[in-house]
Amino acid sequence: MGVADPNRLAVMGWSYGGYMTNWVITQTNRFKCAVAGAGLSDLISMWGTNDIPTTLDDYFDGAWYEQPDRYIRMSPLAHMKNVTTPELILHGEADIRVPTSQGYEMYNAVKRKGVPAEMVVYPRTPHGPQEPKFVLDIMHRHIDWVAKYIGG
Repeated sequence: MGVADPNRLAVMGWSYGGYMTNWVITQTNRFKCAVAGAGLSDLISMWGTNDIPTTLDDYFDGAWYEQPDRYIRMSPLAHMKNVTTPELILHGEADIRVPTSQGYEMYNAVKRKGVPAEMVVYPRTPHGPQEPKFVLDIMHRHIDWVAKYIGG
């Protein structure tokens, strides 16, 4: 369609958008870089650690032990063999909606693949950044990550 340069695409998102970012880099290599904020990586571990115990049950028509294949199939970690996209992972230390362990799982998987990855954990930060200095830092990191992999 000519809307975007296919050689200069980046993907990024926070929360569900972070999950979609983690997901999309396991499904395609069309993006030159990615930034995931508070993104899910493993739905089974997420099921047992987030602050809304039934949220995934609602999305997936049951608990993980009732739908294990579905939970695994929809987890970015289950598709790590496909990842080639450099990823910046941002997470709040005090996030109980999407626990920080979700970010660490994705970060470690990307790094172990030999794909460039960085992770930043913001102290005191819940599911969304609130302190102005962290909001500003996140904006700068987005810009710097894209500039590094796509150019200015």
